[in-house]
Formats: sequence, C-alpha cells, structure tokens
Amino acid sequence: MARKGWTNINFDKLDEQKIEYRPIDFKNTTKQTDHCKKCFNCKQCMKKVLIIGGITKIKHLYKDLIENCGHKCIYLDGYMRRGDKLLEKKIIKCDLVFCPVDCNSHNACASAKKLCRKHGKPIKMLTSSSITNMVQAIQSINA
Repeated sequence: MARKGWTNINFDKLDEQKIEYRPIDFKNTTKQTDHCKKCFNCKQCMKKVLIIGGITKIKHLYKDLIENCGHKCIYLDGYMRRGDKLLEKKIIKCDLVFCPVDCNSHNACASAKKLCRKHGKPIKMLTSSSITNMVQAIQSINA
C-alpha cells in the first residue's frame, strides 16, 4: 500500500526513482573579485543604495542614474513622519547610504548617521542634492 501525504503524492514511486547528485566543483568556480570586472548587473556585485531626502521631483533621475550603473536604488524622502523606525528599516536593507545635507533637516541627517553607525553601513553625506553631485557619489561606488 502506498504512503500518501496530504498532497496525495505517491511516495513509493518517488523512492523508486534514482536521482544522481553531481558534486560541486569548487576549484572552477569564480570568486566575486574575479568576475566583477567582467560582469554587469550581477546580484553579487549589485549594491542597494539608499538615498535619504533629495529633490522629490527628480527622484526618477536618481533611480535611473543608480540603476544604469548596475545598482538598486531605494529612495526615502527626508521627512521624519514615523520617527526613526522607517529610516532604520530602510538602512538595514541597504548596502550604503547617500544623504544630501542641503535638503534634509539636521535631525534627519543626525539620525541617518547614528543608525548607519549602529548597523555598520557606510554613509556618504552629500553637500547638495544635485544630479552632478549624485553622479560623483555613484562614481565613487564603482571605483
């Protein structure tokens, strides 16, 4: 009599099948540093960049800039509506943080700096929220 689970799978037939597992050849696998120069937009090299604040009307330009360089953009306006909880959640999910100081409050910049220090995330305080300044910051990632 066949064993049946709640999914109505006949487990005896699965046991009869012979499945061969191939061992992984660790000698021929490439390290991350070997393929980073060759690849574009691979998941190992892609970084999640959080932009805190900035000019909301050109948010799509920030995203396009970062995504064209092979990274993922997370945008958070600088308003501290729900306190540090939302900011902390976003910082935990990202790899590095850009914070333009010309359009963020002193409290938002200080909170971002404190939370990045707490979670060990690099933060770059940008002098302005202009596209040119953002391009220079993104180029420093890829360098």
